[in-house]
Order: sequence, then C-alpha cells, then structure tokens
Amino acid sequence: MKIYKLILFILFSLFWIYGSNYLIEISPISVEIARNIVIGKEFIYVLLVALYLYYSLTKKEELIETKESQEQLSTLINSMVDFVNFKDGEGRWIESNEFGLKLFQLEGVDYKGKKDSELAEYTSFYREALIYCEASDEEAWQNATTTRCEETIPMPDGTVKIFDTIKVPLFYENGARKALVVIGRDITDKKLTEEKLRRTEKLSVVGELAASVGHEIRNPLTSLKGFVQMFLEDDSATKNKPYYEIMLNELDRINHIVGELLILAKPQKISFSKHSINHIVTDVLSLLETQANMNNLNINYRASEEISIDCSENQLKQLFINIVKNAIEASRENSQVEVSIKKKGTDEVLITVEDYGIGLSEDFLARIGEPFYSSKEKGTGLGLTVSMKIVEQHKGTIHFKSEKNVGTKVEVTLPIHHQH
Repeated sequence: MKIYKLILFILFSLFWIYGSNYLIEISPISVEIARNIVIGKEFIYVLLVALYLYYSLTKKEELIETKESQEQLSTLINSMVDFVNFKDGEGRWIESNEFGLKLFQLEGVDYKGKKDSELAEYTSFYREALIYCEASDEEAWQNATTTRCEETIPMPDGTVKIFDTIKVPLFYENGARKALVVIGRDITDKKLTEEKLRRTEKLSVVGELAASVGHEIRNPLTSLKGFVQMFLEDDSATKNKPYYEIMLNELDRINHIVGELLILAKPQKISFSKHSINHIVTDVLSLLETQANMNNLNINYRASEEISIDCSENQLKQLFINIVKNAIEASRENSQVEVSIKKKGTDEVLITVEDYGIGLSEDFLARIGEPFYSSKEKGTGLGLTVSMKIVEQHKGTIHFKSEKNVGTKVEVTLPIHHQH
C-alpha cells in the first residue's frame, strides 16, 4: 500500500510540473503572465506537498500512539494472572494474554483470526474444552448481557482448575455483534479453601456434640454392657444367648463410635518418638490377618528397607487399622490387598494400601473424610475423618485414587523427621 502511494505521488508531481509547463508554453499569453502562472503553480505545489506531509506526519503520530497504546494494553493483560481474551463478532480471536495461551497449550500458534473450534486442532488435550468454550460464548451472545459462570479446565497432570469466567458481549448500534470480552479468574484455591472451611465447621459441630454428650453416653453404656455380660453368663445355655451376643456387639460398636467422636472433640496432645514404620504396619497386618482370612483374602506386604520415623505409634496404628480394614471390607473374595512401604526422596516415607474391590464413586471421593458420610451401610464416616486428622497432626498427606468396580489405592506420605 505504501509503494502505491509513493508511485502515485511521483506521477502526480511529474504531471503537475511537466504537464502544466507544457500547457503554459502552448498558451497564447504574454511572458509576464506566464511567469506569474509558473510562480503561482509552484506555490500551489509546495502547499499541496506541505499538506500531504502534514497529513502523513499526523497519521504517523496517530499510528505511533495507537501502537504504544496497544503495547501498553498487551503489557497490562499479560501481567494479569487471569485469562483474558478478546474475540470479534464472529468468535475469532483478536488478542489473548500469555496466561491464556499457556493454559490451552497454544504458545507459538498464530491464533489471531481463528475460532475456538479451529484452534482446537492445535491442541488435542484441550480440544473438547475449546469446543465447549465456543458453545458457552454462544450462550453469552444469546443472553445479550454480561454472563458469569464457573468453568472447569482439566490439567495435563490429572488435576483440574476452576475458573470464574465473565463474558461481556458488545454490539453495534444496529444490534449486530461487535466483540466479546472473556475474563477467567482461577478460583481453584478459593474453592479448596471454602471446602476445607466447610469441613472444619462440620468437624467443629461434631466436636461440640462429642464434648457435650460423649462422656455422658459412656457412663450408662458401661453399665448396660456389664448387665448384658452378666445375663449372658447366667443364661449361657438358653436360647437368649445369640441375642445377648448381638447386644454386646452393638454396644461395642456404640462405644467405638463414641471413642472416635471424643478424638475429634478436642485437639489431642501427641508425644512423638522414633519408631519403625515397618513394625507399626506389620503389627496392624497381624491384627487384621484373621479378618482377611475370613474373607478369603491375601495381604501382600512389601518393604524396600527398614525405616524409622518420628511419630505417635498408637495413632499411626489406629490410622493403618482404619485404612487396611476398609480395604479388606471393600475387597472381593479370593482377591488381595497390597501394602507397601518405601522412601519418598530423602525426608519422607510413602505407605500404600491398594485393594481390588468395589471402588469409590467420584462423588464419594469429593466428600471423603466428612463425618457421617460413608459408603458402608452401617458406617459413620468417622474412621476416615479420624485418619485424616491423624495424618494432618503428623504433617503428612493422604491421597485417594479409586475407580468404580476396579479398586482403591490409598497413599499416605509422612515426614521422617518431625519438626518439634
């Protein structure tokens, strides 16, 4: 375009100079008049050139200002930790910040002028997500007003990020679509914090309940258990014996639930000392071996080396009793439970318990550890709640992986040295 303008300017200048001079030479006018016409012609030419230069310089300044504004805008949106995207009325990308390009693995892609469905061909992992964005944009256009929604974007590492997405459609005066502004804020940490707060509040309620009634329940419970045992000894040969045994089992179950409630009622002061994690786990497996045999299960135990850690031995035993017992109860007959211990780096130990049973649904995994939320018919959910609390007190982590009708893997990571 610039070269065409230059050629046009040269042609016009040549025509003006030589053409006008030729017309003056062939005109029947005096020399004095011809000289005045030439002076006036040159003055007009200088004026036209000056106007052209002024117009060009003004446009250049405007272009420079526009470019500077664009660079400032680009710097601004690239410095944002949010996903920012501008699209035209047809849904084609005009501008996107580096965060958005990295999010959808589009670095190095010439994205401008392309729709989401076209960009989906450049990233197989986010193909469906980009196609969904196009459908979501259409909803914003149809609403013809600012819309807000939460969108979940999967990550290559298996996690997900949740975005609070705002879409602002812009229209021309005649109602035609002009542009769409999309801003997405990562609220994953906020959601996790809200979920943790909700669970904490629920635990607080459970703790208050336990603190107020736990001991009051145990006192009459002890009396009831004593009387039932006395009746059982007196009527051991009668037909009532099975009922007394059922009553004793149920009283023991109530006592166990109350015990778990009391653990949650108030912070427990833990005494840490050096213990072999191998011995703790093997003691638990020996304790649960009978139950595994009754269910026709094999427990396979593997340990790469002897590892000692700073811990509360009794609490870790309770932790692994809960986890291994759950694995046994969830397993099918004639299957197995895998238990392994190995170092994770230099400062941590990883204990894995894996079963090949009924597995857990995604809904249950999302709420695992909540009090009174259990997959068992007579479960209270307090076992895993207590287990997660024990892991937290040991400054460790617990992670659940499960697939329905395939099995469940529980990974517990504990620090080898405790920071007193």
